Amino acid sequence: MNIKNRLSVFFGLYFSIVLGVVFITVYTLFADFRKDEFKDRLQQKAETTAKLLFEVKEIDSVLLKLIDKNTPNKLFNEKLFVFDDNYQPVYNSTDTTPVHLTKQDFEQIKNGKAQLNINDDYEVYSMYYSFGNKNYYVAIFAEDKYGNRKLRYLKFLLLAAFLIGSIAVWILSFVISKRALIPLKDFKEQIFSITDKNLNTRIEVKNPGDEIGTLANTFNEMLHRINTAYRQEKVFTANASHELKTPITRIVTLLENLANGQKNNEPLQKELKEIADDAYQLSDVVTSLLLLSKIENKEGNKNFPSKIRIDELLFNCAESLQQQHSNFKFFFEIKNETNELDLEVNADESLMQIAFMNVLKNACQYSYDYKVTCEMKVTSQQIRLSFSNTGDNPSQEELPHLFTAFKRGVNSAGTTGSGLGLSIVKRILDYHNADIFFQIPSTHTNCIIIVFHK
Repeated sequence: MNIKNRLSVFFGLYFSIVLGVVFITVYTLFADFRKDEFKDRLQQKAETTAKLLFEVKEIDSVLLKLIDKNTPNKLFNEKLFVFDDNYQPVYNSTDTTPVHLTKQDFEQIKNGKAQLNINDDYEVYSMYYSFGNKNYYVAIFAEDKYGNRKLRYLKFLLLAAFLIGSIAVWILSFVISKRALIPLKDFKEQIFSITDKNLNTRIEVKNPGDEIGTLANTFNEMLHRINTAYRQEKVFTANASHELKTPITRIVTLLENLANGQKNNEPLQKELKEIADDAYQLSDVVTSLLLLSKIENKEGNKNFPSKIRIDELLFNCAESLQQQHSNFKFFFEIKNETNELDLEVNADESLMQIAFMNVLKNACQYSYDYKVTCEMKVTSQQIRLSFSNTGDNPSQEELPHLFTAFKRGVNSAGTTGSGLGLSIVKRILDYHNADIFFQIPSTHTNCIIIVFHK
């Protein structure tokens, strides 16, 4: 889960918890208030009834029942009972049989700790009343119909408010977090756009005072240090390669002269030729490093003066390679899917010649019969070149790494090489915004595909 979603979920969750606690507290306090208020009404009713029954001589139980039935403040389903010291009923506000109370119940009423229940819907209040020389037990039962209805309505309102409030806050938290993190999203996109080809790019700082602005400034400083170190490394590589090229060339020439002068000493001549071959390979590595440095220096300055014909350049490269390797065979085929055959692309001719030479040399070097077949497929959108040969296959795990410098496949065992050829080709094609792939159509068949986009 990303930061934006985590912030949204945590904020929404914490708000829902706090809102839920607040609403539960409100409901609990209101429920306690309703209960206490109704208890006060029961107490008032019980005391009033007892006073009218025992202290007002003009009122007897019959008249009191009549008063109870016609009073405007009568409680819902009210039931009031009065018992004397002998636990005998003195007054019953209804015509029904009074509740049956035990001696223990009467003792609890006397002590003010009665817990009387006749029905879950009823609430009860009991009291011990003294008048004259006699004591009485008073118990009143009633339903708080209106209070409970208000409590249920409050519960519905709080639940609805909780759901609506939580949903609204969850939606707002995602919207707000998304908008709040837009600068961070832009920052991420700008970072992803930076590669080794545009290290001089800097992140745009919109608000230097906030955390993202501070992070952008820090990242720009880091980019400056990386770019400086990278340029120093490129300059060192170019200078070192250039300085090594001349003495290596001299060494190769001297070794060849020495080998030619040792015709009478075949073992020494053989050793000198092996050393010369190693020096040749070292010279190829230095030349490749110089070429990579040249490509990197051209990055950011893609100015192709004219278009080149790919087929003509391929034939020139094949002819040059045939002069170096007499066994090399090159077969070429064009498949045109357009009305007009257009084989020209914007490219640097010298660099493309190096790329095609490396592809052909690689295909020839790792083939069984030194034979390379090139199929060119031309469409309105692209020119697709497929170079195929027959030879040992690299493993599937190695395919993504074949265009990495100094990486060689298992099929290169016993074959000399530096592992720089295909990496140079890829760098050149990247410079020309072209694509390259390595495929294995079948066993003992390898195929390099190059795609130029029009």
